[in-house]
Parts: sequence; structure tokens; C-alpha cells
Amino acid sequence: MPWSYDDYPTSMKNLTAEVRRKAIDIANALLDDGYGDGRAIAIATAQAEKWAKRRGKQIAKKNTGGTTGQAVAAASDKDDSEPIHVFADPDDAGWVATQGNKRVAQGSTKADVVDKARAKAKAQKTELCIHNQQGDLIEARDYS
Repeated sequence: MPWSYDDYPTSMKNLTAEVRRKAIDIANALLDDGYGDGRAIAIATAQAEKWAKRRGKQIAKKNTGGTTGQAVAAASDKDDSEPIHVFADPDDAGWVATQGNKRVAQGSTKADVVDKARAKAKAQKTELCIHNQQGDLIEARDYS
């Protein structure tokens, strides 16, 4: 059953409106892909919370008493909580890893750059997103 912004699963009631909208969009996409209701809700809620946390957004309404809380990241830590992306270097024949607007690794082979980026992602407990030569996301690894 597809959900709307006015008719959504009860488990999403304590999410802020912005995070709930994201969760509903994700859940509906999962339903379209053949996932069952329960699994779609669980995955969508987790992904929407991760989305909000990366952006420093409040996840749950205040004073709800639930376990879902506000994303807490000091302003100085925000760059480190962003995912690291590995993709083909548009200016060179090699590969590059970026986090936000800064390069964190580069090299001539994808494997070398992925190894360096993986170590950094593990140390920072963040997500590593690996793209193919065309720029499409082919793998995401969460080290949080």
C-alpha cells in the first residue's frame, strides 16, 4: 500500500515532517521494487534517519519520549561526518576520493584510492560510496 504525507505508518509519527517525508518517499520506492510493507518501513526509516544525520537535521519531534533523537554533530565535525565518494578523476586518468569539497585521496588505480578512502571512512566512522567510471554509485559501505 503506497503511503502519502497525510497517511503514513504509525512508526513514523515521531519523525520531523522533513524526515518523515523522506522516509515515505523511500518506503514507496521500496514498495515499487517489490519489498513488503514491514521491510520497506524499517529500511526507509533507517535511511531517512541517516540522511538527516548527515545533514545535521533534527530527526524526531521534541519531547516524544522515543529512542530516535536529534542528530548531534558539532560544527567542527560536520565535514568528517559527510560520506567519502570514490570516482574517476575528471581532470586526470586516475581516481579520486572526496569528502565534501576536499580531496582526501587520489591515485592512478581505483583499488589504491578505495583502500585509502576505506581507512579514512573507518577511522571517521562514516560512509564510503564507490562509483564506477561513468559516475554511477555501485557500492555504499557504512562504517558508522
